[in-house]
Amino acid sequence: MDGARRGLALLAAATLWLAASPLHAQDTAYKCSSRGGTTYADRPCPGGRVLGPAGPRRIDKARAVPQDRARIARRAALSEADRAECKALDAKLAGQKAELKAKGDAVTLDDEMPMVFTQKRFRELHC
Repeated sequence: MDGARRGLALLAAATLWLAASPLHAQDTAYKCSSRGGTTYADRPCPGGRVLGPAGPRRIDKARAVPQDRARIARRAALSEADRAECKALDAKLAGQKAELKAKGDAVTLDDEMPMVFTQKRFRELHC
């Protein structure tokens, strides 16, 4: 029984050692083009281009995730005319917000009312 345990422990250690060892893909590949076709090889070819390993992808975790998918899904259920109106309202709201921002603290209620009506129509359409 002692020999079986030792063999099992040795097998487990070998498995862990192999699993922990880094397995590298070949570092260099070559892209070869001939007769309108493209092939990839591990050896240089005439006129071939060297392809190196891809670098790590960089993800900016501080950047906000785009929320366009929800807007697109909501608008997909609308009619074509309503979608066109929503698109026009998007541009109109952006312009109205820019105008109000340009006026700064001098904004009055009369200045804000057109944007309020635009936002109301935006909500009514479920844009």
